[in-house]
Amino acid sequence: MAVVLATAMVAYLTVALTHARRHLDNVVCSSLQVVVKDSAINRFVHKDDIPTIFRASGKTYFGKRLCEISTYELEQTLKERSLIKRADVYTTADGALHVNILQRRPIVRVYTSNEQNFYIDADGYVVQPYSGYTSHVPIVNGYISSPFPRGFKGDMFAYFKEKKICDTLYTQIYNFAKYLDSHPFWQAQVEQVYIPRSGKVEFVPRVGAQIIRLGSFENFEYKLHKLITLYEKGISIKGWNAYDLIDLSYSNQVICKLK
Repeated sequence: MAVVLATAMVAYLTVALTHARRHLDNVVCSSLQVVVKDSAINRFVHKDDIPTIFRASGKTYFGKRLCEISTYELEQTLKERSLIKRADVYTTADGALHVNILQRRPIVRVYTSNEQNFYIDADGYVVQPYSGYTSHVPIVNGYISSPFPRGFKGDMFAYFKEKKICDTLYTQIYNFAKYLDSHPFWQAQVEQVYIPRSGKVEFVPRVGAQIIRLGSFENFEYKLHKLITLYEKGISIKGWNAYDLIDLSYSNQVICKLK
């Protein structure tokens, strides 16, 4: 009896699944449902951009049977946009095409001396700016050239490896920006990093009217620790705006230049 019931159940499920598959094969796409998961953090991509991207790439979906829609091709079309980190596309039996987007999250913006500018995200991915939105991240500029071709987008470290480029400066910029990003105080305090012709790295704080000189990115954690110690124990003697320059580039000391 058990064998008969099991056989009957398998037969029933086979027929039911076949019927469901035939039904789905005849369902046409009637709606597009887009979710940008991190829209509260960045606004590089709006849900209204997605149909425009599909149209520009010649990808149609409305009125097509679900079985004729290649969700993989649609995902790849979206991933070609450097501002999109992940795209998940799938269909449901009600005729909806679903698109879930995760944007890239920049941690620094670089302006080069050869008139390029781009973001670097938390994964070391170079992202070209979007004219409709600006991410409020620290800026690095000054006498710094770009090792990338104009308009480049992609994994910075993979590019260096492929081209056999040993670019310590961009690695240092990335590591410094990652540190700022992971420490709310420094993320709020460091607004712009400037690399002058001398190569002595400086930054402008959001609070205070002085220039902070790092000298280089080497041992920046230690140098920032010296600065926060000065903020906590020494800056109150003269006040935030009493100094033109705070120099952290020397070991075991901080040099402050009064106005």
